[in-house]
Amino acid sequence: MKPWLPLRWRLVAPILTALAGVTAPAHAQDSSLARLIHRTRLENGLDVITVENDAVPLATVLVAVRNGAFTQDSADQGMAHLYEHLLFRSFGNGPDAFAIEVTRLNGAYNGATSQEVVYYHLTVPSRNVEKGIKLIARLVREAHFSNGDLKRERPIVLDELQRDESDPEQQLERHVDRMLWGASWCRKDVGGDSVSLAGMTLDRLKQTYARYYLPNNAALIVTGDVSSERVFAQAAEAFRDWRPGPDPFVDHPIPPVAPRAASTVVIVAHDVRDVTIRVALQGPGVGRDTAATYAADALFDVLDDPASAFQQRLVEQGPFQSVTGYYLTQDHTGPIEIVGKTTPERAQEALNELLDEVESVDALEGVTEEDLTIAKRRRAVSMALTLEQTSLLAPDLAGWWASAGLEYYLGYQHRMAAQTVEDLRRFARGYIVGRPRVIGVLAPPETTDQLAAWLRQIGGTAPR
Repeated sequence: MKPWLPLRWRLVAPILTALAGVTAPAHAQDSSLARLIHRTRLENGLDVITVENDAVPLATVLVAVRNGAFTQDSADQGMAHLYEHLLFRSFGNGPDAFAIEVTRLNGAYNGATSQEVVYYHLTVPSRNVEKGIKLIARLVREAHFSNGDLKRERPIVLDELQRDESDPEQQLERHVDRMLWGASWCRKDVGGDSVSLAGMTLDRLKQTYARYYLPNNAALIVTGDVSSERVFAQAAEAFRDWRPGPDPFVDHPIPPVAPRAASTVVIVAHDVRDVTIRVALQGPGVGRDTAATYAADALFDVLDDPASAFQQRLVEQGPFQSVTGYYLTQDHTGPIEIVGKTTPERAQEALNELLDEVESVDALEGVTEEDLTIAKRRRAVSMALTLEQTSLLAPDLAGWWASAGLEYYLGYQHRMAAQTVEDLRRFARGYIVGRPRVIGVLAPPETTDQLAAWLRQIGGTAPR
């Protein structure tokens, strides 16, 4: 079972511009997509979304819940992830009961937790879609785990965490993220740690279910060789006894993310061959600065293009083997990260050049309106490819639904096409240039010693 996913949702968003049943500007719709994507809302508040594609006689059935790290306080780090594991175990009369039922449908299943969504899904032959919907409905409606389930599942989750933490790259990413979010780390930490997981009680897990696992806080997403009308009818029947409840975010609102006050450096020494440099900043959130989220996507679409001036300076003619940047779309402050790979011999040069690029990115040196046009064409190609992979499409739709809401994406393609160089510059000045950042470096011990000394010499932020 996947512990959690560092979801990258930008590439999937354009498909949502044509959701059937919703009025959107004509320029934001695509008639071919409108024939594939449909949605409705059941009386109990459950959103039902379908994507029709009969190329392969398979279908994916997924239930998404607006839960995840963002609902955790400091005592609950890892709660949503642990609950995801326990829900499968709680099904039926034994820990393998759900797996047995899925096998009878000739299917496969999994679940995942991220910062702002938890989902459970299974893939079955299309002839078994109705049975799959009934099965996933029973899973989320009939949770009844025990202290014994908690005792048996907790070590499995801890083993997953330990495996990830044994990876030097994961260590660096976690250290950087912890520093980036500061007091809000508990609401970004999907996995938790041994201390927080040891403190989980059955009562707290039941509170999570009662508060967040409600049809009016969930969505059923079905993709593949299906009929939307039949899925809607089947969903209404399978979920009719799932009763709605109070909006969990009214009585338990999510506090604002604590802004980072100053820059800092995190250096991890490890026996690695290459050097990894991470530069992380707090970006916009859909709920607070919607316009900036489009500009963030557009900027990194341009910078990540291998032919861009940015890549030419840093990779083709510079000290890096690779450099990739991204913004992760979230409702509650998404991260901005730029990650580069270089050699120990060129680590200092690479770090210096990357920081110079970051601090002057608002100049958009070498970026033209033509670059934005090329990025638009690439998004269209990516959209078409994504639609063909319907088993991967359902989890991506779950992320969009939870973090931004489908209405946000109805105009996504049009808004992205309308981005200008000035929009990108405004975003860069508001969220990157001169903003507090966390600089992370993973390198061999002798290289980290040299970099730490250099940073102190130039008056940089003291490494931690």
